[in-house]
Amino acid sequence: MTIKTIIAGALASVFMIGAASAADLPSRKAPPLPPPPAPFSWDGFHIGVSGAYGGGDASYSSNIYSFGGAAPFFGLQTSNSFGTSGYLVGYQSGYNWQFANGVVVGYEDEFSYADIRANSNSFVGGSAARIQWFGTERLRFGYAFGRFLPYITGGLAYGKVRSSGSDFVNGALFMGNNQPVWQAGWVVGAGLEYAVFDNWSVKAEYQYTSLNGPNGASVGFPGAYRVYQGNHLDTHIARFGVNYNIKSIGALIGWDNLGL
Repeated sequence: MTIKTIIAGALASVFMIGAASAADLPSRKAPPLPPPPAPFSWDGFHIGVSGAYGGGDASYSSNIYSFGGAAPFFGLQTSNSFGTSGYLVGYQSGYNWQFANGVVVGYEDEFSYADIRANSNSFVGGSAARIQWFGTERLRFGYAFGRFLPYITGGLAYGKVRSSGSDFVNGALFMGNNQPVWQAGWVVGAGLEYAVFDNWSVKAEYQYTSLNGPNGASVGFPGAYRVYQGNHLDTHIARFGVNYNIKSIGALIGWDNLGL
């Protein structure tokens, strides 16, 4: 074996050891990029509070029977209409389902204390009305533009209404102050909701609601009696609200944080 052969073998051994050591060094490749955030979804439960202003009109018909006064009569039929206005404050809750094409279908219920009453509590031949409590059970249909959700809505409306007021008819004084009654009707509307954060959204909504108005009877002085019924009690409602959006029942009651 010559000296040249020995030197060549030694150099080859050095290069092989260096290559093996380099293979053992940690990789210097850049870390993988994080996955893009999932697109916002309207799926899940929501609960919130809202305030509203309502105004509209009402109409009543009456049959009046008089046995006294300046000109006695029997079975006089009268009707009249008047405007209403007032406010509502309450809560809403519901659930949304969002499909892959962006369509959102939801269900929402709401319940509010209301003070919507006649602009004038007295007119001839009828009795004024006040909505004391108001609620709806509605379906919602919308299309999601990311965090924007325009929608239409409609369903059942109900309210607790009460008649009151005083009227002079042909010399007879009628006092109307009947017990409040629950009454059902219908509601349609449209709105826009925007998710300010993942779990918080704000909404503006218009509703048109229709109830019949209260029915009742009252005794007049002297010697008169009246029976009246509502023809309609319609209200335009502008509502603003805030919702807390929950993606699951587990998140609502804290199970998700426990890994259940």
